[in-house]
Amino acid sequence: MPQEYERDEFDEIADQGGPVGVHRRPIPWWSRVLPPILAFLVAGLIAYGIAVLVWNSGRGSDDPEPSVTVTSTPDPTASSEPSASAETSVSPSASASPSASPSTSVSPSAEAEPEIVLDAQVHVRNGAGVTGLAGEQQAILEDEGFTNVEANNISSSDIPDGVNTVAYDDERLADTAQAIADALGIEAVDGSGTPGGAEIEVLLASDPS
Repeated sequence: MPQEYERDEFDEIADQGGPVGVHRRPIPWWSRVLPPILAFLVAGLIAYGIAVLVWNSGRGSDDPEPSVTVTSTPDPTASSEPSASAETSVSPSASASPSASPSTSVSPSAEAEPEIVLDAQVHVRNGAGVTGLAGEQQAILEDEGFTNVEANNISSSDIPDGVNTVAYDDERLADTAQAIADALGIEAVDGSGTPGGAEIEVLLASDPS
């Protein structure tokens, strides 16, 4: 004998009629196809946008090329102007050529500089009879930088023309002898030789100072 239970709310629902249990609503076919199509369209739009950006950026880098071709068109009109400027640039070069001539005139002056031999053998010979005169002149020459100076005496009869003279025996010492004469205030310079045999001799007939 089946066991009976007390009635509850489920028994009341069953008495009302209608489907009993759980039923799944049927799914339409397009709901399965639509998501992949939308995903494909979105991916396509993104790829197209990226391609457009890349294309525009590539064309932007090529923009300077047409600008160069445009600037080249006025060149024929400007070509006549540079030709005139080139002609004017030639004229200063011609004027600059005379400036080279003074530079050549400077070189002979450099060759004409005196050659002073500071270690030449120099004898200061006193023929004036003034005590210490030769030593005084020796000190003057040493102050001028001469390093081989000796003081001694000479007979006044051995001094040419009886005047203070700087004598030398070698033409290479001509500038040195003149420098000694200038330092001592002597006017006469003689290159025919020295009476005592030294390279340069200062013959004092009187006090040059």
